[in-house]
Amino acid sequence: MSILAIIGVIISSAAMLIVLSGFSGLKNYSLEFISSISPELKVSVTKGKTFEFSSEIKSFLEKENIKYGLSYEDKALISVNENNRIVRLIGLDQGFPENNIDSIMYQGRWFNVEENEIVVGWGAAYDLGISTMDFSNPALLYVPKAGKGQVYSEKDIMSSRRVISSGVFSLNEELNNSLVFCSLGLARELFGLESQAVGAIDIYSNVDSVEKIVSFFGSDFEVENRVQQNSTIYKMLNTEQFAVYLIFSLIVIVALFNVFGALMMMGVEKKENLQTLLVLGGSKEQVGKIFFYQGVMITVSGCFIGVLIGAGLILLQQKLSLFMITPSLAYPVVFELKNFLFVFFVVVILGCIASAFVSYYVKKSIPQISQK
Repeated sequence: MSILAIIGVIISSAAMLIVLSGFSGLKNYSLEFISSISPELKVSVTKGKTFEFSSEIKSFLEKENIKYGLSYEDKALISVNENNRIVRLIGLDQGFPENNIDSIMYQGRWFNVEENEIVVGWGAAYDLGISTMDFSNPALLYVPKAGKGQVYSEKDIMSSRRVISSGVFSLNEELNNSLVFCSLGLARELFGLESQAVGAIDIYSNVDSVEKIVSFFGSDFEVENRVQQNSTIYKMLNTEQFAVYLIFSLIVIVALFNVFGALMMMGVEKKENLQTLLVLGGSKEQVGKIFFYQGVMITVSGCFIGVLIGAGLILLQQKLSLFMITPSLAYPVVFELKNFLFVFFVVVILGCIASAFVSYYVKKSIPQISQK
């Protein structure tokens, strides 16, 4: 029974570490793509959608040697082949880093700022039937016009442009289906913005003092870091991670029932021998400690071996790519200290609790023998 108990602890500990490391790998993999389009800092106005990129702002950024780009984001309707979809249209200028472009491009090339070109996610491109550089079948972008007055035709309420898809990008499923990139100039034309109007200043270089930027722009602007820009995604990933922790904690509890059962059966089976210990001068507290320490030894040794096995399998996956998501993409796993500590403390603490219950039961079930 002790061997079966320790095997259960080993398997549950190894499985828990492997799954947590796999989830951490997927989390980092997802955030790695998000970081390709999210700047280190994003400066935008607290009220409204746009502000003027003045010479004063430009001088400040250049004086501080800050690498930046300008952008504007809003919703638009894209239509092609009688297929329609509402997307997030992001207009970018030439400040968008080339490294980020190379990391997300799936097919074709980045848009030409002097042409009416867009870059579409592969999910939207597939669903809408958008082909790269298809001049015979261009897509149409529609955005609502600002203004008042009577409406006589769709031209009175909608601005539109014929655009060509110069390339296809790949980030994640959600963004591939809902995101479209274009030049900032095209976005200004579509939404009827002034030549100096921007939606945000995207800062791509590491900034020594964020407070200095916040102080310069003042209370009318908000400065968001990468986590704040993608707060919904981070919350979702953290919630999923908590659920994984909870589920595998329950699995460990089930596995530790083996330890509990083994110690209980041992206590019942050795009841007469335990009475002999009492006759020889032992106390019920000392007998209880024997079962407690045995349970702790089973738990700690099983957890240690399980963690070593799990770490070895994770290392093999990193080096040999034993499991693949696609023919060219190995399942991502990462070593994280918090996962090792979480597995060790959860297994050991729950094992100690189970051992304490058995110790208490043994002490209560054995009658005290009076010594003369």
